[in-house]
Amino acid sequence: MGLPTFINILQPIFNFMITIISATNREASLTAKVAGIYSAILNASNVENQVMDLSELPQDFLFSNFYGSSTPAFVEMIEKYFGQSEKFIVVSPEYHGSYPGVFKALLDCTGGELIKAKKVALVGVASGRIGNLRGMDHLTALFHHLKAEVYSSKPKLSQINKILNEAGELNDAEAKGVINAQIQGFLAF
Repeated sequence: MGLPTFINILQPIFNFMITIISATNREASLTAKVAGIYSAILNASNVENQVMDLSELPQDFLFSNFYGSSTPAFVEMIEKYFGQSEKFIVVSPEYHGSYPGVFKALLDCTGGELIKAKKVALVGVASGRIGNLRGMDHLTALFHHLKAEVYSSKPKLSQINKILNEAGELNDAEAKGVINAQIQGFLAF
């Protein structure tokens, strides 16, 4: 009989929902594949999680769910992904030196109360060399403004188009190690 793993020993402590957000509305994105990797790792550790893929947002969500109006479908989606979660992992691609505007629009429509005092881990992905470094800084400032706690480890997965294969698997040992370390730390955060 082997020794229990770190996560299995602390499993009773991890009795919460984590929502992993693929912060782009681009369909079949590499960002969504990275979100799937995070979900698979959490599933293997018996940590309850769900993935919110912004490609599934209603086409007109910004105009029909802003300035005090909302649709039942949007309210249901927000309750599922934001209301039931205590922690979030935001996987964000680099768009023009920052994060996607669709993610900011989603947060604007959602409001800050469902994020306030919750914990957030950030992951940057980019085809370039710095892995959305600036976007991680911008998201950190945004979540601090919303009074959420941001975990200090923020992997910046650069050249994601080269280290992620067609099946959505990482073929880079260093990236795998960074992700696993972030998840372990975030679970205890």
